Amino acid sequence: MGFLWRLSKLGLRVGLVAGAIKISYDNDIWSLRTEKGAKLYETTKELIVPGTIVYKEKLPSVDEVKGKVGGCWNTGVDKTFNMLENAPASLNTVTNSLINNK
Repeated sequence: MGFLWRLSKLGLRVGLVAGAIKISYDNDIWSLRTEKGAKLYETTKELIVPGTIVYKEKLPSVDEVKGKVGGCWNTGVDKTFNMLENAPASLNTVTNSLINNK
C-alpha cells in the first residue's frame, strides 16, 4: 500500500510540474516573442491582481487591534479565574448531590 501511495504522490508532483511547463509554453512565456506573454501579463494584472490587494484603509488601526486583542485576553483571564474561584463550590455541590443520592 505504501508503494502505491508514494507512486501516486510522485505522479501528482510530476503532473503539476508538467502542467505548469505546458501552460507556460503554450503562452509563449519561454519564447523570444514577448507579445503574447506581455498580453497575458497585462490581462492577469487587470483581472486577477486587483482582487488580491488589501487596501490600507480597510485594515484596522494598531489601536483597534490592541483593543480587541486586549479585550479577548482579559475575557479569557476573567473566565479562567472565575472558574477556579467557583471550583470548590461546584465540587461541593456535586459531592453533596452524590452523597444524598445514596
